[in-house]
Amino acid sequence: MLNELARERAEKIQKFLDDHFALKGELLPAHVRLIESVRYSLLQEGGKRFRPLLSLLVAEALGFPAEKALPYAAAVECVHTYSLIHDDLPAMDNDEFRRGQPTNHIVYGEATAILVGDGLLTEAFYLIAEGYRGEPEVAVRLVSELARAAGLFGMVGGQAIDMGSKKEAVTLEELRKMHTLKTGALIRASAVGAAILCRADEAKIRDISDYSENLGLAFQVADDLLDFVPDQPEPGSYPSLLGVEKSRAFLNELTEACLNSLSSWSENADPLREIARYNQSRTK
Repeated sequence: MLNELARERAEKIQKFLDDHFALKGELLPAHVRLIESVRYSLLQEGGKRFRPLLSLLVAEALGFPAEKALPYAAAVECVHTYSLIHDDLPAMDNDEFRRGQPTNHIVYGEATAILVGDGLLTEAFYLIAEGYRGEPEVAVRLVSELARAAGLFGMVGGQAIDMGSKKEAVTLEELRKMHTLKTGALIRASAVGAAILCRADEAKIRDISDYSENLGLAFQVADDLLDFVPDQPEPGSYPSLLGVEKSRAFLNELTEACLNSLSSWSENADPLREIARYNQSRTK
Protein backbone atom coordinates (compact mmCIF):
# COMPACT_ATOMS: atom_id res chain seq x y z
CA MET A 1 0.00 0.00 0.00
CA LEU A 2 2.73 2.46 0.97
CA ASN A 3 4.72 1.83 -2.22
CA GLU A 4 1.69 2.49 -4.43
CA LEU A 5 0.71 5.59 -2.47
CA ALA A 6 4.29 6.90 -2.55
CA ARG A 7 4.50 6.35 -6.30
CA GLU A 8 1.25 8.21 -6.94
CA ARG A 9 2.30 11.15 -4.77
CA ALA A 10 5.79 11.20 -6.31
CA GLU A 11 4.19 11.49 -9.75
CA LYS A 12 2.24 14.55 -8.59
CA ILE A 13 5.45 16.15 -7.33
CA GLN A 14 7.32 15.26 -10.52
CA LYS A 15 4.62 16.80 -12.73
CA PHE A 16 4.47 19.97 -10.65
CA LEU A 17 8.25 20.43 -10.90
CA ASP A 18 8.34 19.47 -14.58
CA ASP A 19 5.69 22.08 -15.39
CA HIS A 20 7.28 24.82 -13.30
CA PHE A 21 10.79 24.32 -14.67
CA ALA A 22 9.77 23.80 -18.30
CA LEU A 23 11.73 25.66 -20.96
CA LYS A 24 9.43 28.60 -21.73
CA GLY A 25 9.63 31.51 -24.11
CA GLU A 26 12.64 32.63 -26.09
CA LEU A 27 15.76 32.01 -24.03
CA LEU A 28 19.37 32.64 -24.91
CA PRO A 29 21.53 29.50 -25.24
CA ALA A 30 23.29 30.04 -21.90
CA HIS A 31 19.92 30.38 -20.17
CA VAL A 32 18.63 27.23 -21.86
CA ARG A 33 21.70 25.37 -20.62
CA LEU A 34 21.06 26.61 -17.08
CA ILE A 35 17.44 25.38 -17.09
CA GLU A 36 18.51 22.08 -18.64
CA SER A 37 21.01 21.69 -15.83
CA VAL A 38 18.26 22.35 -13.28
CA ARG A 39 16.05 19.73 -14.85
CA TYR A 40 18.93 17.24 -15.05
CA SER A 41 19.26 17.10 -11.26
CA LEU A 42 15.76 18.03 -10.11
CA LEU A 43 13.86 15.57 -12.33
CA GLN A 44 16.45 12.79 -12.32
CA GLU A 45 15.22 9.23 -11.92
CA GLY A 46 16.24 7.46 -8.74
CA GLY A 47 15.36 10.26 -6.35
CA LYS A 48 13.23 9.06 -3.44
CA ARG A 49 11.23 12.32 -3.16
CA PHE A 50 11.08 11.46 0.53
CA ARG A 51 10.90 15.03 1.85
CA PRO A 52 8.15 16.34 -0.44
CA LEU A 53 6.29 13.05 -0.05
CA LEU A 54 6.32 13.63 3.70
CA SER A 55 4.74 17.06 3.16
CA LEU A 56 1.90 15.59 1.11
CA LEU A 57 1.27 12.74 3.55
CA VAL A 58 1.11 15.12 6.52
CA ALA A 59 -1.45 17.25 4.70
CA GLU A 60 -3.53 14.16 3.96
CA ALA A 61 -3.18 12.94 7.56
CA LEU A 62 -4.75 16.25 8.60
CA GLY A 63 -7.67 15.78 6.21
CA PHE A 64 -6.49 17.96 3.30
CA PRO A 65 -5.86 16.93 -0.32
CA ALA A 66 -2.23 16.41 -1.34
CA GLU A 67 -2.55 19.31 -3.80
CA LYS A 68 -2.78 21.74 -0.88
CA ALA A 69 0.84 21.02 -0.02
CA LEU A 70 2.27 20.70 -3.54
CA PRO A 71 3.86 24.18 -3.82
CA TYR A 72 5.51 23.79 -0.42
CA ALA A 73 6.58 20.21 -1.17
CA ALA A 74 8.15 21.39 -4.44
CA ALA A 75 9.99 24.15 -2.56
CA VAL A 76 11.41 21.61 -0.14
CA GLU A 77 12.60 19.44 -3.02
CA CYS A 78 14.28 22.45 -4.63
CA VAL A 79 16.21 23.12 -1.42
CA HIS A 80 17.17 19.45 -1.09
CA THR A 81 18.35 19.21 -4.70
CA TYR A 82 20.40 22.41 -4.41
CA SER A 83 22.13 20.96 -1.36
CA LEU A 84 23.03 17.76 -3.22
CA ILE A 85 24.44 19.67 -6.20
CA HIS A 86 26.62 21.83 -3.96
CA ASP A 87 27.66 18.90 -1.74
CA ASP A 88 28.96 17.08 -4.82
CA LEU A 89 31.25 19.94 -5.86
CA PRO A 90 35.04 19.45 -5.72
CA ALA A 91 35.32 21.95 -2.86
CA MET A 92 32.90 19.82 -0.81
CA ASP A 93 32.58 16.03 -1.20
CA ASN A 94 34.03 15.93 -4.73
CA ASP A 95 31.63 13.24 -5.96
CA GLU A 96 31.45 12.29 -9.63
CA PHE A 97 28.29 10.19 -9.50
CA ARG A 98 24.89 10.43 -7.85
CA ARG A 99 22.02 7.97 -8.35
CA GLY A 100 24.18 6.17 -10.88
CA GLN A 101 24.54 9.26 -13.09
CA PRO A 102 27.37 11.81 -13.42
CA THR A 103 26.94 14.65 -10.96
CA ASN A 104 25.76 18.02 -12.18
CA HIS A 105 29.17 19.70 -12.24
CA ILE A 106 30.66 16.80 -14.20
CA VAL A 107 28.04 17.27 -16.95
CA TYR A 108 27.59 21.05 -16.92
CA GLY A 109 30.71 22.40 -15.22
CA GLU A 110 31.29 23.82 -11.76
CA ALA A 111 30.13 27.36 -12.53
CA THR A 112 26.77 26.19 -13.86
CA ALA A 113 26.32 23.78 -10.94
CA ILE A 114 26.88 26.63 -8.48
CA LEU A 115 24.36 28.82 -10.31
CA VAL A 116 21.82 25.99 -10.44
CA GLY A 117 22.10 25.52 -6.68
CA ASP A 118 21.74 29.25 -6.09
CA GLY A 119 18.75 29.37 -8.41
CA LEU A 120 16.96 26.42 -6.84
CA LEU A 121 17.36 27.81 -3.33
CA THR A 122 15.92 31.14 -4.43
CA GLU A 123 13.16 29.57 -6.51
CA ALA A 124 11.99 27.60 -3.47
CA PHE A 125 10.83 30.77 -1.76
CA TYR A 126 9.18 32.02 -4.96
CA LEU A 127 7.15 28.80 -5.05
CA ILE A 128 5.94 29.40 -1.50
CA ALA A 129 5.13 33.07 -2.11
CA GLU A 130 3.18 32.32 -5.28
CA GLY A 131 1.59 29.09 -4.06
CA TYR A 132 0.15 30.67 -0.91
CA ARG A 133 -0.36 34.23 -2.14
CA GLY A 134 -3.89 34.18 -0.80
CA GLU A 135 -2.74 33.15 2.68
CA PRO A 136 0.02 35.65 3.51
CA GLU A 137 0.26 34.76 7.20
CA VAL A 138 0.73 31.10 6.33
CA ALA A 139 3.25 31.95 3.62
CA VAL A 140 5.37 33.97 6.06
CA ARG A 141 5.44 31.09 8.53
CA LEU A 142 6.39 28.66 5.77
CA VAL A 143 9.23 30.88 4.58
CA SER A 144 10.50 31.18 8.14
CA GLU A 145 10.30 27.42 8.72
CA LEU A 146 12.11 26.47 5.52
CA ALA A 147 14.72 29.23 5.73
CA ARG A 148 15.63 28.25 9.27
CA ALA A 149 15.95 24.59 8.30
CA ALA A 150 18.12 25.35 5.28
CA GLY A 151 20.35 28.04 6.77
CA LEU A 152 23.22 28.53 9.18
CA PHE A 153 21.39 26.89 12.08
CA GLY A 154 20.10 24.03 9.94
CA MET A 155 21.38 22.26 6.85
CA VAL A 156 24.27 24.63 6.07
CA GLY A 157 25.48 24.49 9.66
CA GLY A 158 25.31 20.70 9.58
CA GLN A 159 27.36 20.61 6.37
CA ALA A 160 30.02 22.77 8.02
CA ILE A 161 30.20 20.32 10.92
CA ASP A 162 30.39 17.44 8.44
CA MET A 163 33.30 19.05 6.61
CA GLY A 164 35.11 19.47 9.91
CA SER A 165 34.42 15.87 10.91
CA LYS A 166 36.41 14.64 7.91
CA LYS A 167 39.51 16.06 9.57
CA GLU A 168 38.85 15.14 13.19
CA ALA A 169 37.12 12.25 14.96
CA VAL A 170 33.63 13.08 16.19
CA THR A 171 31.87 12.01 19.36
CA LEU A 172 28.43 10.44 19.41
CA GLU A 173 26.93 13.73 20.59
CA GLU A 174 28.62 15.63 17.75
CA LEU A 175 27.47 13.03 15.21
CA ARG A 176 23.88 13.31 16.37
CA LYS A 177 24.04 17.12 16.29
CA MET A 178 25.49 17.07 12.77
CA HIS A 179 22.74 14.78 11.45
CA THR A 180 20.03 16.74 13.26
CA LEU A 181 21.14 19.85 11.37
CA LYS A 182 22.36 18.52 8.03
CA THR A 183 19.60 15.98 7.39
CA GLY A 184 17.01 16.23 10.13
CA ALA A 185 16.26 19.95 9.93
CA LEU A 186 14.92 19.77 6.36
CA ILE A 187 12.98 16.58 7.07
CA ARG A 188 11.38 18.28 10.07
CA ALA A 189 10.56 21.36 7.97
CA SER A 190 8.94 19.14 5.33
CA ALA A 191 6.50 17.79 7.88
CA VAL A 192 6.00 20.80 10.14
CA GLY A 193 5.54 23.16 7.18
CA ALA A 194 2.72 20.99 5.87
CA ALA A 195 1.05 21.04 9.29
CA ILE A 196 1.36 24.84 9.38
CA LEU A 197 -0.18 25.34 5.95
CA CYS A 198 -3.07 23.07 6.95
CA ARG A 199 -3.55 25.28 10.02
CA ALA A 200 -3.03 22.45 12.48
CA ASP A 201 -3.27 23.35 16.15
CA GLU A 202 -0.11 23.65 18.25
CA ALA A 203 -0.54 20.19 19.77
CA LYS A 204 -0.60 18.59 16.32
CA ILE A 205 2.40 20.67 15.23
CA ARG A 206 4.34 19.45 18.28
CA ASP A 207 3.37 15.87 17.48
CA ILE A 208 4.55 16.10 13.88
CA SER A 209 7.70 17.93 14.94
CA ASP A 210 8.60 15.10 17.34
CA TYR A 211 7.71 12.50 14.72
CA SER A 212 9.82 14.05 11.98
CA GLU A 213 12.83 14.77 14.21
CA ASN A 214 12.99 11.14 15.29
CA LEU A 215 12.28 9.92 11.76
CA GLY A 216 15.13 11.98 10.29
CA LEU A 217 17.60 10.53 12.75
CA ALA A 218 16.18 7.03 12.30
CA PHE A 219 16.78 7.23 8.54
CA GLN A 220 20.40 8.18 9.13
CA VAL A 221 20.95 5.31 11.58
CA ALA A 222 19.36 2.87 9.12
CA ASP A 223 21.58 4.18 6.31
CA ASP A 224 24.67 3.75 8.48
CA LEU A 225 23.69 0.18 9.34
CA LEU A 226 23.14 -0.67 5.67
CA ASP A 227 26.47 0.87 4.66
CA PHE A 228 28.47 -0.64 7.52
CA VAL A 229 31.33 -2.96 6.54
CA PRO A 230 32.84 -4.59 9.67
CA ASP A 231 36.28 -4.97 8.11
CA GLN A 232 36.31 -1.35 6.94
CA PRO A 233 34.22 0.66 9.43
CA GLU A 234 33.52 4.16 8.21
CA PRO A 235 34.51 6.82 10.76
CA GLY A 236 31.68 9.04 11.92
CA SER A 237 28.89 6.48 11.64
CA TYR A 238 26.67 5.08 14.36
CA PRO A 239 27.86 1.46 14.02
CA SER A 240 31.51 2.55 14.21
CA LEU A 241 30.80 4.46 17.42
CA LEU A 242 28.12 2.29 19.04
CA GLY A 243 28.53 -1.07 17.37
CA VAL A 244 25.90 -2.80 15.25
CA GLU A 245 23.79 -4.18 18.10
CA LYS A 246 23.47 -0.87 19.96
CA SER A 247 22.85 0.99 16.69
CA ARG A 248 20.00 -1.38 15.89
CA ALA A 249 18.58 -0.84 19.38
CA PHE A 250 18.86 2.93 18.85
CA LEU A 251 16.96 2.61 15.55
CA ASN A 252 14.21 0.64 17.28
CA GLU A 253 14.01 3.28 20.01
CA LEU A 254 13.70 6.10 17.47
CA THR A 255 11.02 4.20 15.54
CA GLU A 256 8.99 3.67 18.69
CA ALA A 257 9.27 7.38 19.45
CA CYS A 258 7.94 8.17 15.95
CA LEU A 259 4.92 5.95 16.47
CA ASN A 260 4.24 7.30 19.95
CA SER A 261 4.16 10.84 18.55
CA LEU A 262 1.19 9.87 16.36
CA SER A 263 -0.67 7.82 18.98
CA SER A 264 -3.60 10.26 19.08
CA TRP A 265 -3.82 10.71 15.30
CA SER A 266 -6.49 9.02 13.21
CA GLU A 267 -6.03 6.28 10.63
CA ASN A 268 -5.35 9.04 8.08
CA ALA A 269 -1.84 9.06 9.55
CA ASP A 270 -1.26 5.35 8.84
CA PRO A 271 1.03 6.09 5.86
CA LEU A 272 3.24 8.13 8.20
CA ARG A 273 3.35 5.21 10.61
CA GLU A 274 4.19 2.86 7.72
CA ILE A 275 7.14 5.04 6.71
CA ALA A 276 8.63 4.69 10.20
CA ARG A 277 8.14 0.92 10.21
CA TYR A 278 9.47 0.58 6.67
CA ASN A 279 12.64 2.42 7.60
CA GLN A 280 13.09 0.21 10.65
CA SER A 281 13.29 -2.91 8.51
CA ARG A 282 14.48 -1.67 5.13
CA THR A 283 17.26 -3.46 3.27
CA LYS A 284 18.36 -0.71 0.87
